[in-house]
Amino acid sequence: MPIFEYKCRQCGRKFEELVIGCCAKVKCPDCGGEQVDKLLSSFGFKSGSNFSSSSSGGSCGSCSGGSCGTCGH
Repeated sequence: MPIFEYKCRQCGRKFEELVIGCCAKVKCPDCGGEQVDKLLSSFGFKSGSNFSSSSSGGSCGSCSGGSCGTCGH
């Protein structure tokens, strides 16, 4: 069961929702608004011995902290 990130068009709150099925109705937990946009989530994955992140936070991609000493960042 995937967890998706959403942003409410009415109040602007960002929230996560566990979605069961393809046609689930998602409502904002604050205002109850039904007009929400699904956001692209940043995530990390490990391949072999390297760690990569989908977000570019200034690090080299082999570490999550940005100053691991292996890449000079």
